[in-house]
Amino acid sequence: MSTDTIAVLERALGVMRLLALRPEGYSVPELVAESGMSKSTVRRFLQALTKQGFVDFDGERQRYTLGMLLLGLATGISQHNVLAVAVHPALESLQRSTNETVALWLRVRLSALCLSSIESTQFVRTVSPIGRSIPLYASAHSKLLLAGLTEQELGDYLDTAELVPLTSATITDRTLLRAEVARAREVGFAVSHGEVNDDVTGVAAPVFDPAGRIIACLSATAPSHRVDDKRLDQLCADVQTAAAEATRRISGSGVRD
Repeated sequence: MSTDTIAVLERALGVMRLLALRPEGYSVPELVAESGMSKSTVRRFLQALTKQGFVDFDGERQRYTLGMLLLGLATGISQHNVLAVAVHPALESLQRSTNETVALWLRVRLSALCLSSIESTQFVRTVSPIGRSIPLYASAHSKLLLAGLTEQELGDYLDTAELVPLTSATITDRTLLRAEVARAREVGFAVSHGEVNDDVTGVAAPVFDPAGRIIACLSATAPSHRVDDKRLDQLCADVQTAAAEATRRISGSGVRD
């Protein structure tokens, strides 16, 4: 394969990568701006990828998204993309109500993975990059995902996990962590203060499947200096409301009793 062919392939894959990172899709001008390629080049790639089924075009919205052919190649990828698309309106609503960085998280083995996120528009803000992985013992969203495990699974995790501190506030006491998970199950949300990054407060609430199992969670994170008790209460309420909406969108029901 020639160097020129490899370069073309890399640019086409770059377009697909951008589409994978934004469930709501891109218009041609947005892709041009994001990719740095010319409009004619982007259009050629989109036409070729659409023809092969790797990209879909919504004529009404004038937006391109990843094609179902590509998603169908891997069941896990397809399921995750469907989840991100279904939950996205709730995530947008949460970002508007809080004006903080919000994200959708799911458990992948022993980590919490950021599947989708929307950054705050404020100058000082937190960041949750898509694809970021965090240990299950740290952060509000990680504790919420632990709450979705059975007692046997949680016990096995606490017996074997190496609880390495990420900051001075990271919970490394297994008894305390179990208590935090139990509280998250009881009240329907979790809170963290500087457990992953100093001066960051996080709040998370669960997203349930039709069987009432926690399959993901929504989070809002903010610099701790602007989260007093009143603000924290409001963040908790906003995140719970958005998570309930996300649950309705994927399960046709509200948060379980």
